[in-house]
Parts: sequence; C-alpha cells; structure tokens
Amino acid sequence: MPRKALPRVKRPSGIEVSANGKYFYWKCNVSGLETFADEKRFKEVVAKFGGEDKLFQTYVLRPVQKMLNNGFSVESIKDIIKANKGKLPKKNAEEKERKKAIKAAKKPRKKGLKQFAVGEVKVAETNASGSIEEVVQKVYLWTGNPDYFKGTPIPLCIADETKNSCLYPNKYLDDQCYGCSAYAECQSPLKISEADRRSNKHRREAPKVTPINVFADEQ
Repeated sequence: MPRKALPRVKRPSGIEVSANGKYFYWKCNVSGLETFADEKRFKEVVAKFGGEDKLFQTYVLRPVQKMLNNGFSVESIKDIIKANKGKLPKKNAEEKERKKAIKAAKKPRKKGLKQFAVGEVKVAETNASGSIEEVVQKVYLWTGNPDYFKGTPIPLCIADETKNSCLYPNKYLDDQCYGCSAYAECQSPLKISEADRRSNKHRREAPKVTPINVFADEQ
C-alpha cells in the first residue's frame, strides 16, 4: 500500500514546505509546473533571487525560459504542456539523432603511443614530495635504443653521382683534378685526363688585362 503524502504547510511567501520541513515546493510563473528543492538547495535559490517573495513571484523553469527565448508565447507553452499530459515535452527525437550523427562524424582522436607498447616495466622514481615511489612505464621497440629510428647507411656511388656533375669543382678549376679523392671512379665530362694534363690542354692562363687610360680624351 503506497505511503500517504504528508500535508504541506504554506509559508507567508506562498511557497509550501513539507511537514518535516525538509522539502520546499513552488511553481513556475509561466507554465504552472511545480518544482521542489531540499533545504540546502532552497536556501541557495532564495539567496540567488533575493528573497522568498521574489522567488515565488518571478520563478520560471529553465526549459520554459528557453522556449520563451525561442519565440514561444505563454499561451502556446501552456497548450504544449496540456497536450503532453501536464509535462514539458522531451527534446525532439530528430534533434537527438542529428547531434548523435554529428558526434559520430567527428574525426576520431589519434591513437597515442600506447598502441605501440610491447610491454611494461616497474621503475622507482622520486615524486614531487621527494619520496620514492614505484611507477609503471610502457616499453617500446625503441626503448633504450637511441639508434632505432636511424636509417641504414647507403654508400655513395661516385660513378653515378659524377655522371652529370663534378664532386669537387675546385679541383677541376684550380688543380686540374690533381689530388681529387674521387678521380679514379669519376665519370664527369669535366674530368681532366692524364693525356690532357701532359699536353697542358686545360691549363688555365692568366687573364689578359688591358690598362685603361682615363686621360686619353684629354691628350
């Protein structure tokens, strides 16, 4: 058998309180729907509104206030509540589905390094307070191996690298390739052969300098 509700006591402000004094009841001034709060919450609400009388005379439920802000009239809100068996309507089901679809379409977060962990190890660390505590750290393939991400060294192929260029152009321009460490394997078209060296074919000559007489026009 259901328990019989205890009678309420109406306060001078119009707000009602339960017989045991633990719960307070008042209504929305637009919709007429009732709300309640325990003693602690009630005191906070009263303080926010500046008194019981003001709370009783001006209180509007938050969902109802949103409807007013969205252009619903007081009469239309009451009609909606009446059609919904005396209750505020639930959020539009289509709106819920829309938000759900938007959430699902959001780009998923990038997975962290944890997905690459190959194990765990317990280590002792000093915390902020200076005491030593045991913590668990992830172990990865590169843990303790600073060279893990370094590529495999590929030897330089001088023949391929010199097909279209000279590795040391300073040797060609100034020393006729003498002393070039790549000379034996070099395939550069600029390479000076032993025969060319003997014939001095590629020896650089000092540029001819013609002196300029700045006073030529005055003579």
